[in-house]
Amino acid sequence: MGLIASIPVIILLSLLYGIVFNPEIFTALIGGILVGPSHMLLDVFTERGIYHKVNGKWRRVALAHFSYDNPAVNGLAILLGILMLFAAMELHTYHYYYHYYHYYNYYS
Repeated sequence: MGLIASIPVIILLSLLYGIVFNPEIFTALIGGILVGPSHMLLDVFTERGIYHKVNGKWRRVALAHFSYDNPAVNGLAILLGILMLFAAMELHTYHYYYHYYHYYNYYS
């Protein structure tokens, strides 16, 4: 679902930059791919959880029903949080800081 929503952003970026592929378009594509699984991952921690089909029946997966002092669930939550934080930091580009820094140093 995230990839479908990111396609208009990718088209808009390619029209703005006038080229087919650049780092901003790649970042939008990767972000669109990661938003769906990360949303499902966070829904697992809610009371209602997520549903998946097993042998024709819908089964619910929810981590909110475990006790709060369960070390396995807490370790999983910490590990996934660190991975998501690392992915967010690595996928975010600061190209506009580079642009403004050089622009203001050039004209001042």
